[in-house]
Amino acid sequence: MDVDNSKQANPLGLEPKREKSGSDTFRKYNYQYHWAFCRILDEHECGNEFALFIEEHEDVTIANSLDVTKTTFELNQVKETSKTHTIHSLTSVTKGESQSLIEKLAKSCCDKSYSQKISRVNFVSTGGYSFNAHKKGYSFEVINSGELNNEEVIKVKNAVSKISGAEDFLPKLAFVIPYLPEKGFDLVVEGKISSLISKIAPGLKYDANSIYECVIRDLNRKGENSFDYKNWNDALKRKAVTSEQLSDVIAQYVSRKPDENIFSEMIQILNDEYSLNSINRRKIVSGFNRYYTKKISSRELVVKEVSNDLVRCIENLAKSHSNASVLEAAVKLELSEKTLSYFQTQEDITGAFLYELLEGVKI
Repeated sequence: MDVDNSKQANPLGLEPKREKSGSDTFRKYNYQYHWAFCRILDEHECGNEFALFIEEHEDVTIANSLDVTKTTFELNQVKETSKTHTIHSLTSVTKGESQSLIEKLAKSCCDKSYSQKISRVNFVSTGGYSFNAHKKGYSFEVINSGELNNEEVIKVKNAVSKISGAEDFLPKLAFVIPYLPEKGFDLVVEGKISSLISKIAPGLKYDANSIYECVIRDLNRKGENSFDYKNWNDALKRKAVTSEQLSDVIAQYVSRKPDENIFSEMIQILNDEYSLNSINRRKIVSGFNRYYTKKISSRELVVKEVSNDLVRCIENLAKSHSNASVLEAAVKLELSEKTLSYFQTQEDITGAFLYELLEGVKI
């Protein structure tokens, strides 16, 4: 039986809720995850390699390389608050707390086995700051420690003076005001996804909502994972969102058909110069389309390196081969191990080879 409740009072809404802190706590954590989402979109737009960890020594930790021997870390403590922080509020121990905010931040990065790999430590607060620079009329989005006056520097140093290894903390410290608003931040992130794709690959059809849902779920899942991983690759897989993973998600929800002439020529080559059954031919066509989408939507350096390697080998060998399948076999022998390992199947290699033969190479 249908009931019209449009004009009925909510029995649960006639009394104020006794406990509201749960909603506040969820909003604060949700803000941190969306701020992290914005950071990886910024990194992707710049074509940077990265791995972003949630709740890994700090609220948000960003590695600038997937190569553990080369990477450095940026640690971010993210606060969703309406409070405007001063040096006094940052360095003082408030009632009910055992340490100041600055001391807590310093303890996550000083005297650690990874301390020498830390390049930057950010205190990120939506409430902004009231430092001496602001009293002079300045309004900075990022305030580096070098812009603090002597009195402010002394207060920070005193706050961390009892922490071993704190002498390297101050030069790396910065105070950041995030551009992500405190309300409606999910819609802002979706808009940023649309803006990003329109900028790096104009004219493509894409599903910003599906990209958003996929990545935010992954961030939440990995943020909830409290296990420690001694192996770097395990940490990247189970605890981080990487540049490669983000690129794959975007490619999955971005679509644009290749030029009809190129596609038709590729099909003609497969029919005339390759001995294939229908299943393998379809696999190669799928590989061709995946590589095409990667080429136009990905900002990963590895995609560019793979493309350059393929083009180089094809150009060097094309004149001595008149058949595409024979040329491909010769090209495979010259490709780097990094290029070969990039592809999951032989059909993917063939699809990429044919794309570069038809689109990337001048013969």
